[in-house]
Amino acid sequence: MGKRQYIIRFGSLPVGLHEFEFEVNNKFFQTIENSEIEQADIQVKALLTKQNHLLQLHFTIAGTVGLECDRCIKYFDFPIETEENLVIKHGNPEESTDEILVIHEGQDEMDITHYLYEYITLAIPARRVPCELDEDQFECDDEMLEKLENLEAQSDLQEEDETPKNPMWEQLNKIKFKN
Repeated sequence: MGKRQYIIRFGSLPVGLHEFEFEVNNKFFQTIENSEIEQADIQVKALLTKQNHLLQLHFTIAGTVGLECDRCIKYFDFPIETEENLVIKHGNPEESTDEILVIHEGQDEMDITHYLYEYITLAIPARRVPCELDEDQFECDDEMLEKLENLEAQSDLQEEDETPKNPMWEQLNKIKFKN
């Protein structure tokens, strides 16, 4: 299951529609440097439309990604489902944009590893608190929340103790506490 698995060879394909299927799992994310995703079970269908001078890839991505809750650090499987499109043409690769990938003339295969990683990562929400999405299916770890609150309270007390007393501010603090 190395990187060679995520290569689409389109050079010998006839003009028309072609379907490819890929499985993205833990090994996929282990090959990607600095990936925050460690566990996944994702199915990818890539529908390639080959035309004379243009290729269009339509990705349908569905499965689950293992994440930690932002609130209580509890591990959970987050369901993802997304569809993405990529247009590919031959020419000068420096002319590539976000919507159109330009590859070298004569290139007859393409590694889609990077694109799969991007599409999956973009399907994950920035805020990962599953109990806010579905309270019936997901529950925060109350024990961990309590521990985190205790640590936060201890940290606040330490900060107050470490704050140097400045006589210039003492008078202002007296006014502050009176109000």
